[in-house]
Amino acid sequence: MSFSSEIKTKLCDVKFKCPGCAAAETAGMLRTVLRGGKLRMTTENGCVAKRAVFDIKEGFGIDARITENKRSISVSVDDGFDAENVAGLIFGNPAPLLCCRAAYVRGAFLAGGSVSDPSKNYHLEICTRSPGEAEFLQGILPGGLKGRVAERKGSFIVYFKGCEDIADFLGYIGAPSAALELFSVQVEKEMRNNINRRVNCDSANADKLARAASRHIAAVKRIKAAGKWDSLPDTLREIGELRYEYPEESLKELGERLDPPIGKSGVNHRLNRLKSFADAL
Repeated sequence: MSFSSEIKTKLCDVKFKCPGCAAAETAGMLRTVLRGGKLRMTTENGCVAKRAVFDIKEGFGIDARITENKRSISVSVDDGFDAENVAGLIFGNPAPLLCCRAAYVRGAFLAGGSVSDPSKNYHLEICTRSPGEAEFLQGILPGGLKGRVAERKGSFIVYFKGCEDIADFLGYIGAPSAALELFSVQVEKEMRNNINRRVNCDSANADKLARAASRHIAAVKRIKAAGKWDSLPDTLREIGELRYEYPEESLKELGERLDPPIGKSGVNHRLNRLKSFADAL
């Protein structure tokens, strides 16, 4: 089951806060997806279909039926008189149905919404039938939720980007557990990214150290091969021997092996002198 389907299944168990919420949720569902003709909506989620039937019965006292095929599930009101009455209330003046705006928005998401798997991407959208419906849906959202509107292939979507915005939206429509799951995934992703950055940094530093050590060791070999090793100052011979013996150690670690110990900059200075001497041969 996809992340979207899991959330919709959870939303279908949300309890109504007032008697008018069923009608508001029905309005959100039907106004979002209907484009004319019979009062019918389709979905791929069986829980959403059952919720729609329940909402229509609770909100308007009208029976709807479910029809299933291989690709989708349809919910319809076949009685022409009942369908006309419901459509008149929903499409005529939806303001009285907005006793609970969260219920309306939840219905819109159940009918036309989707949300990406947060482990891959942060994107939530509700696909609507018209620019007017998209703007209406955007307008009834609370002030803290700033959904954007865009057109895509003849449909108009209200969408959210970013973990916090999506979590706030899910919490608003009655899915706080999904919002917490979203934050949990975000924390896990951030921790994984931080670990990867540290590993990559450590790997880069190790490569840098290995390249530098190979140059220093090559310099030592060149000076010895030229018979010039004994002519070097004691400090350069000492650091050269340490580098040759401990090629994997950092400058700090090499410096700590000297007596008396010296810092990284001192070690680096001596090794650079050693390399310059070799390059001049």
